[in-house]
Amino acid sequence: MILTVTGLALAPGLLGCSPSTSDNEAKASRDRQLPNFIGEHFYACPDGSRVDVDFLGDGLTLDIKTRPRAAPVRVTSPASGQTYVGPNLEVSISGGDRITLKRPGARALACKRVLAYRDAADRVAGGQAEGSAA
Repeated sequence: MILTVTGLALAPGLLGCSPSTSDNEAKASRDRQLPNFIGEHFYACPDGSRVDVDFLGDGLTLDIKTRPRAAPVRVTSPASGQTYVGPNLEVSISGGDRITLKRPGARALACKRVLAYRDAADRVAGGQAEGSAA
């Protein structure tokens, strides 16, 4: 019994894993518990908003969060390179670093990829975000 507990306690170290201590890493990985999670990108928008995009499954499904405490909106695409569609939202990705969000009755919002939320907020505050409203 003691050997089993000791073995389990040492297993993360042997596998090269260690608990994350960074607040940014903890926030960025909040959705990594999702089944089929394959990646996460952050985008800064010219209106000061931020977008968190989780890529799921085969890359044809996205979970989009436009507000920190909001529930994600799931959008899907029929094929790579085509528009993602969900409830009241269409999303297109271009050049790998830009995302455009289209909602009924609103102007399209084009946002530029950034490394993390803190970077996005700093760039938007400094006027360095390169996204534009379309």
